[in-house]
Amino acid sequence: MEKGESTTEGIAQKAFSEIFSRFSSLKVTENKDEPVEISYTMNVQSGLKYKVWLSLQNNDELHFSVENFWLEWFPCTKREEVDVYIDAVSGFLSGKYRILEHYRGKKCVKAELQKPDDDSWKTIGTWGVLWLSFPWKKTHREIRNT
Repeated sequence: MEKGESTTEGIAQKAFSEIFSRFSSLKVTENKDEPVEISYTMNVQSGLKYKVWLSLQNNDELHFSVENFWLEWFPCTKREEVDVYIDAVSGFLSGKYRILEHYRGKKCVKAELQKPDDDSWKTIGTWGVLWLSFPWKKTHREIRNT
């Protein structure tokens, strides 16, 4: 099947291209040997403080990963999902959005993608693992490209 604009790979490539055009100074590497349909990495570099991974997986899921945060938007055939994905990735790359990691002891148990909301932050996506509420010290770490 050809990677035209109507295929999921075509839709994903168009979304990735839009993101990459907004941040044309960042070096992007296509990962050809991964077991997913499309995979790109942006390593730490001038203008990027954290490694970012973008991909298309399972035929219709757009993935975004930074540090412990990993979230997917699907199906990519819904334009509103693609728009939210592009906004999330662009918001992080621009430094406008942040990821807040939540730790219990040394283990990250949750990471939230957040955008500014007046004088606070609004969570727009959450990654997490199951964990038991042991009396370990609770800490947070902000991941922000500024």
